Amino acid sequence: MLRFALKNMAIKRVQTILIVLSIVISAGIGVLSFNIASQVDDGITDNAGYYSLIVGPAGSETQLAMNTMYFAEEPLGTIPYEVVTLLQQDQRVSSLIPFAMADSYNGYDVVGTQAAFLQSKTLARGDMMEDDASMQAVVGANVAKYCGLTIGDVIYTSHSVGSTQTHEKGITVVGILQQSHSAYDNVVFTQIRTLWELHDHGEEAHEEDEGHEHHGTVCAVLVNTKNPGYAMQLTNEYDGKILTDEEGDSHTLQAIEPMAVVRDVLNDADNTKYIVFVLCAVILVMNIIIISIITLLNMYHSAKEISLMRLIGISMKKINLLYILQNGMIGLLSTLLAFGVSRLCLLLMNDYVSSMGVVLNIGKLYPAEILILLGVFFISVLPTMIWTYFMSRKDSIHE
Repeated sequence: MLRFALKNMAIKRVQTILIVLSIVISAGIGVLSFNIASQVDDGITDNAGYYSLIVGPAGSETQLAMNTMYFAEEPLGTIPYEVVTLLQQDQRVSSLIPFAMADSYNGYDVVGTQAAFLQSKTLARGDMMEDDASMQAVVGANVAKYCGLTIGDVIYTSHSVGSTQTHEKGITVVGILQQSHSAYDNVVFTQIRTLWELHDHGEEAHEEDEGHEHHGTVCAVLVNTKNPGYAMQLTNEYDGKILTDEEGDSHTLQAIEPMAVVRDVLNDADNTKYIVFVLCAVILVMNIIIISIITLLNMYHSAKEISLMRLIGISMKKINLLYILQNGMIGLLSTLLAFGVSRLCLLLMNDYVSSMGVVLNIGKLYPAEILILLGVFFISVLPTMIWTYFMSRKDSIHE
């Protein structure tokens, strides 16, 4: 029976190919769109809950949030280290982390911060960088993989992405992060004083005395407060605040609550996502109609074959089973191909989506994706089941 089904599929290869393409397109697009939308949502919301507020230079709230949490935008500028000192002395603050982004290594961003910034991540090899030292780096999994880095290697960063001018001082790789399928995989992390030293922010940056650190600058300060009420108070106090540094330059600050900013971003993205889902639904319905028409035409033209099989004594039950097996094999093959195509597209789209600070996990599978594939498989077999049912009824009437 299996051999006959395969032979029949080969004879009707044009119709078979059309059905396979229809299923691959409908199921592949549905699974792909759902997976990307879900991973982007998950990736954006996961990091946003780490901090109560973020203080940085005045400008776009979205740019500040995307830069500090997802490394997806250019920094708005710099603010004096005095902001860090003021917040450290504030009784409402439970912890804070300075953040700076400057330079690049082979196209990957270099972030200056503290070890606490990576507390939620796991090291695959090596050790965490030491806050009271400098010229140490912990690199993301993709940076290590694609740049061939290992513990003890010395890297030389460039002044900007694509620049051929590198700093004379090298940074030693002391740790490599375990792959997290997040923006952290694509970043080089070092101590903030390392960036000061590389950019010659005064001799004080070379000294270990924390009293001298105010001569440096940061791009932002990531703050956790003792309770949500304090976060709101500090946001109101620091948003629009003006500080004058030791050189007499004025700096206007802004303070944002990252979850609020992310919710606004996701609300805008949701409108686009719903449009995509509607288009996918339209494509799915159209392909279901095409699949049904092609399948029913195949079954109609198979009436002669069915009559011949009945003449030689093959029961209608076996004939029904034969065609259900045949179209079931086509449906199963098509849904598996659709799943494979969706994963290939995820791989190809990773570079684009990473610009939003999210690294797509090709192995990530959502329950809804399985439901979509099962639904398309069932729909691909349903027309055959309906046709064979009516053929059985007709045959029993004649008998």
